[in-house]
Amino acid sequence: MSRKSGRKKQKPPPRWRRHLVQAELELPPPPAGSLAPGSADAMQVYVPDPEWWQKPVVPGGLAVLSAVLLLVTAFSLYGGHRDRELATAAEARARTLTLRATTAERPLRIAPNPRSWSAEPDATIAWPDPPEMLDVFLPVAYSPFTSFWLAIGKVDQGRVLVVQRIAPDSNKELRLSLNSSSFGPGEYRIHLQGYTWSGDRVDAGWVRLVVK
Repeated sequence: MSRKSGRKKQKPPPRWRRHLVQAELELPPPPAGSLAPGSADAMQVYVPDPEWWQKPVVPGGLAVLSAVLLLVTAFSLYGGHRDRELATAAEARARTLTLRATTAERPLRIAPNPRSWSAEPDATIAWPDPPEMLDVFLPVAYSPFTSFWLAIGKVDQGRVLVVQRIAPDSNKELRLSLNSSSFGPGEYRIHLQGYTWSGDRVDAGWVRLVVK
């Protein structure tokens, strides 16, 4: 067997196959810290501008805006609470100052102090709701007068009612009928004076009434 017959004959490469070509790709710039200071490559490193939300002024602005919104919310809550309190107080005042129809009657007998105002209230009653017609009896048998002048005033506000030349009944009592809705809570003072034969008035009794 010859030497030539022992070797395997190689085939030539096909003509249509193209040779591989090495492409040159651009590499990203190296990190800024990896370059020597002052080198030409370090001067050519491109640092992109941050987005607007990445700038340091944005967190500060958001903090200021949050603080302003917090203050506005707190002021709104305080104003709403204050308005509710004012509305409740106004409703209570309107309720006490509005004359309403009575649904029942209640007798109220109070003995006047013949000397001066008492140190403590002569009577204390609860403000009725719904309102009642108060039949007030004032015994004046201790007084020689047969005709009286009567005034009712609310402390720190003013005079509520004045009655002139009212005469006691057969039981020697002055009698008044008052709608309780016309008297709000507070302290009331009833002043009695008797008429003399000449028409002058002389102090004859004092009453302190507290309505709660």
